[in-house]
Amino acid sequence: MRFSAAYALIVFTALFASGTVTAQTALTRADRQVLRQQDAQECLRQAGVQNITKRNQADFLRKCLADRQGERRAVERKEAAEQRRIKRGMAVEEWAEIQKVRNQERHQQLEQQAVKRAECSKQANEQKLRLKDRGSFIKRCVGS
Repeated sequence: MRFSAAYALIVFTALFASGTVTAQTALTRADRQVLRQQDAQECLRQAGVQNITKRNQADFLRKCLADRQGERRAVERKEAAEQRRIKRGMAVEEWAEIQKVRNQERHQQLEQQAVKRAECSKQANEQKLRLKDRGSFIKRCVGS
């Protein structure tokens, strides 16, 4: 049940995050250059709106570009952290499922051993073995 809920969560987050594909894939040099050009155009537009003089414009542009790049990197770090968290959650759930299967197998083995021991004890009773011989008989019977 948990596994299907986790799977549904992953599918939902994948569909929800499909709009931000550029942050999840590695950007090429050309992609980064295009982003810088877009940032520069946006910062120039903001400088024009804020009536910043030509001599102060370089400082404003530098700060604006750095802020925009910082925001983009913060978003990328946040998305990467979210992906790591989802991966860890999946790993924890997978490990829990593996342990559950192992526990079930071990439980079955123990049940089989108990049945075999009971059968060997029954045979020892039928043969009316003495207490001293009974232990070694059961060990041999269970071991084979």
